[in-house]
Amino acid sequence: MYIPEYNRSKIFIMRSKFITLCSAVLMLAGHLSAQEWAPAGDKIRTRWAEEVSPANAHKEYPRPQMVRPEWKSLNGLWEYSITGKADPKPEAFEGRILVPFPVESSLSGVGRKFKADDALW
Repeated sequence: MYIPEYNRSKIFIMRSKFITLCSAVLMLAGHLSAQEWAPAGDKIRTRWAEEVSPANAHKEYPRPQMVRPEWKSLNGLWEYSITGKADPKPEAFEGRILVPFPVESSLSGVGRKFKADDALW
């Protein structure tokens, strides 16, 4: 299909604006999700706890002596729900947790006791 030259430039401009808009929305969404997270309480907080955020939660490879070329960090904010082991999958999540910190940790943003008969979704 032939597209006249003046229409090509309009299409290019519209496409560029669309890509810019999508990038801005994604950056804003990341910024807002980082603002949602906060440490849960102040139990066993170290002087480095203030530096922890969803943007910098252990981005490095956990075992530098065993680096894999295709490794991808899964650390960051995830939705979670805690139910009983026998309960079905929850319909909705309870909140957000900062991985790699455990549920009980202040830095996870949850700070909740996890029992032997609980399941984490």
